[in-house]
Amino acid sequence: MKITFETNQIYLRKSKVKRPQMRSKIYLSLLTMGLALFAACGGGVQQPDASEFEAFYEQFHSDPAYQMAHINFPLEGLPSDADAETIDSGNFHWDAEDWVTQRPFNFANSEFSRELLSFGDDLVIEKIIHRSGEYGTIRRFAKMGSEWYLIYYAGMNRIE
Repeated sequence: MKITFETNQIYLRKSKVKRPQMRSKIYLSLLTMGLALFAACGGGVQQPDASEFEAFYEQFHSDPAYQMAHINFPLEGLPSDADAETIDSGNFHWDAEDWVTQRPFNFANSEFSRELLSFGDDLVIEKIIHRSGEYGTIRRFAKMGSEWYLIYYAGMNRIE
């Protein structure tokens, strides 16, 4: 598996936006702009070591004990099929007791595609999007010290 990185902006859109959801969109936009600005600071954008991240990524998906040790619980994120109230609250967290081990995914033989975006040399955002473009999931990985960790997980949700 070869991993390549791109630096882009990320936009999440929910259908039928109601006023309470606007706050979430504003926070997400501010976070995205902040990450982009952070990555642009310092004269040049550094990319993570692809071979180091790839080794972490493969072990993360093949070793359940390693996976649990490399998740920052309670893990910020969203459940699958999140409702507007959960999204607006902004305080959903995954607990270790409720975590379902994530397994490797064969993108070549599925209806999903994957995009890896890097911000600096210590943050990677993975977007997994259905071919229709209507559903997707997001994971954020951060390098803390010398180790990579999953720091955010949004389950499969509707996007546009």
